[in-house]
Amino acid sequence: MKPELLSPAGSPAALEAAVCAGADAVYFGAQSFNARKNASNFTDEELQKAVALCRLYGVKTNIVLNTQLYGGELSPAITLAEKLLSFGADAFIVADIGLAKELIRLFPGISLHASTQCSGQNVLSAEALASIGFQRMVAPRELPLCDIQTLCKNSPIETEIFIHGALCVSHSGQCLMSSMIGGRSGNRGECAQPCRLPYQTKDPYALSLKDLCLAAYVPALMEAGVASFKIEGRMKTPDYVFGVISAYRKLIDERRGATPEEIKELAALFSRSGFTDGYYCENISKSMLGIRTDADKRSTAAAETKKQTKFEFPRMPLSLCAEFKEGKPAVLKGTVQRKGEIFSAEVFAEVCEPAQKTPLTEQRIAENLGKLGSTPFYAENIGVSADAVELSIASVNALRRSLCGELNRKLMGEIPAYPHFDGKLPRRTGSVFAKEKSAYFCFYDALTPKALVYFDRIFLPLTEYCAHMQALKVHENVGIAFPPVAFDHELPTVREMAQKAYANGARVALIPGFWQSEMADAIGFEKHGDLRLNLYNSESASVYAEKRFASVIVSPEVGASVASALASEIPKGYIAYGRLPLMTLEKCAIRDAFSAKDDRASCRYCETHKISKLTDRTGAVFPIVREFQHRNVLYNSVPTYMADKPLSGLFAHAIFTDESKAVVDGIIERMEKRLPSKTKFRRI
Repeated sequence: MKPELLSPAGSPAALEAAVCAGADAVYFGAQSFNARKNASNFTDEELQKAVALCRLYGVKTNIVLNTQLYGGELSPAITLAEKLLSFGADAFIVADIGLAKELIRLFPGISLHASTQCSGQNVLSAEALASIGFQRMVAPRELPLCDIQTLCKNSPIETEIFIHGALCVSHSGQCLMSSMIGGRSGNRGECAQPCRLPYQTKDPYALSLKDLCLAAYVPALMEAGVASFKIEGRMKTPDYVFGVISAYRKLIDERRGATPEEIKELAALFSRSGFTDGYYCENISKSMLGIRTDADKRSTAAAETKKQTKFEFPRMPLSLCAEFKEGKPAVLKGTVQRKGEIFSAEVFAEVCEPAQKTPLTEQRIAENLGKLGSTPFYAENIGVSADAVELSIASVNALRRSLCGELNRKLMGEIPAYPHFDGKLPRRTGSVFAKEKSAYFCFYDALTPKALVYFDRIFLPLTEYCAHMQALKVHENVGIAFPPVAFDHELPTVREMAQKAYANGARVALIPGFWQSEMADAIGFEKHGDLRLNLYNSESASVYAEKRFASVIVSPEVGASVASALASEIPKGYIAYGRLPLMTLEKCAIRDAFSAKDDRASCRYCETHKISKLTDRTGAVFPIVREFQHRNVLYNSVPTYMADKPLSGLFAHAIFTDESKAVVDGIIERMEKRLPSKTKFRRI
């Protein structure tokens, strides 16, 4: 079975280009609640026309509602979804778990796809998302082939992968960089792309990746069972959309990989120093870095001189059979084929009377029935059987138009009916308050006796905990932080380490995502939600309560007063102190920026340098710390500090990265006394 070819559509013109190029499905957004606010997007009228056009041509419509939502935005987002359902939209790509829960409750049978912003990384993630009600998971761009194969084989829901387009250097759903340093949230569709800017390293563009291109691997991905091949590019032009979709349409239909010449043609449409397949091929090296060069721009400009300015919609073959028999109603039957599916209709006119003058010939009737220029059809064959009856050209044309209208209705199909949303959501009030204080330490060496007494819960990275198990055995309040990222081939290692930690006495775990929640349940840990869960609203909090979390930390993108008022059935916390994790990097920026080695196997730099520093063009210094399996976490250049402003209804959580023991104890003292910070900081 062929995978779906899923095209971006950042504007009505781009959507038309996608349909003309042969896309099986398109994804696009309204003016709000989508992660590409700077795309043209669609007005309500354009949305309705777009969905109708796609239904006519058998193209699925996936509507993006893929931003995190504040509580007051849930009802408008649901109202928008209801409107799109009434237009006939097929599915919604959703990132906010609270929104997903309400859509499933309000519109039974709705089709939801878990955005890549949900951080679904493996089969455990897919199982958790399926239990919520998702039918498809958009997998990370960072997956290698072996894990794509495992996911497709074992996932209870469909797998969608990105096959072409821009790469974010951070794992999707785990980037706060644009938000924290510039006030433009990637989680809210406003990313300013600070990763594309230069940094003070030997390679100044240490965070800027080339664009992804997996065109050479189409057969292997088809064999793996991927449900949908997704092209990135809602900010791209209609000509780009047409060119890329046309190329992949041909490759899928011919079940082959792209030739070097075809890849060169794709690069001419748009690339950043060419393409990369580093993640897919597990060749994660400096060769993946790239920027949009002047040469790239000239190449695109040259390609645009050959651009197709008018796209032609595909025409469907129509077989016609007409009968005009004396004393019987005129009848016209039509059968049309669309993407292998057959649609038939017939229409009738008045009873045919004997001709009073020279009747129309069968040839003349056939000629007029074949005039289908303004329709989506072309006449494949026409059969006419006519007696000498009274018949005008106008009558023939009217019959033809009537049949085409009926076929259009058949092609567009019935729009499912859903219950009406009255704009009211379940009233959630009150919160469970806990005074316990928690902390995350990047390194065991920074733990102090004062910290062990002051914090009720302390979390160490799983690898760090396992490296110091003997010393930690006596500390019942010290637990593990599950890695923010792990793919299927890495899960046995994570599970074995977590089981060892549990056997050592660790009982609490910091949970950054759904697969970690599933694994923690299986082992028996008490679960505490990390800020990476992107908790923005009470409905999301209710999902984590249902998943038996003991507590959860509210996203730092939620203002202090909003976080305090957020209703929750489980205790909720806020960041009282610490450098926020801005990015989770699959590609080791530490190695790229500082090591002479260029591959994971031989590089030992981040094993001997616990903390590295990335300095931007303004002089701001961002610590980078190694994570599980050579990944990196990049932390903010200044710590968040709210310890002098305790928030009602929220427990305090601290993050310690590069602090010395003396600094750790100093911070704890200031937290105890609610004193202001002595150093530069930022508020939330």
